[in-house]
Amino acid sequence: NDIEFSPEDAGRSDPKFLFRILGEVIKAGATTLNIPDTTGWNLPLEFGELIAQLKANVEGINDVILSTHCQNDLGLSTANSLSGAQNGARQLECTINGIGERAGNASLEEIVMAIMLRGEAQMSGLRTGIVPEHIYKASKMVTEYTGMPVQPHKAIVGQNAFAHESGIHQDGMLKSKETYEIMSPETIGLNRNV
Repeated sequence: NDIEFSPEDAGRSDPKFLFRILGEVIKAGATTLNIPDTTGWNLPLEFGELIAQLKANVEGINDVILSTHCQNDLGLSTANSLSGAQNGARQLECTINGIGERAGNASLEEIVMAIMLRGEAQMSGLRTGIVPEHIYKASKMVTEYTGMPVQPHKAIVGQNAFAHESGIHQDGMLKSKETYEIMSPETIGLNRNV
């Protein structure tokens, strides 16, 4: 029985007010505290610091799941979500292809791959239970069902995410794919185009 409480626009709220209200909702039975950056206003350092302040100042917070929900109005939703995770959030609300209101939400594929590639060494061992080989198919399915195309240069799932056109890139790829690819297309379930 999960009871989630989400204070709208927490990213711009008075922290002391948040400390008080979140402590009270925990006492009232909330089991998940979802901290949204509703307008996509926060910078990653600010959002991570907010999560750290909540961890340090909200009574009972260690007994609940701390969650994030970041909008992408300034293009920072994935970075803010990851900053939240680095500071104690253990649930990151996100969407496939980053779809959502206005400029969208944090992108599941970006969060998953960032944690997969950097979580162990740079994020204190963070991991997900998501099988990355299903990412590309899920992205295509969402595109087909919603009619919302993915921009060609979209990280991870965009048409050009694994494309190499310039001569220096092609030379590097022929010598060693790791020169310009931090992950292979096969990692997300995409066959390499040669």
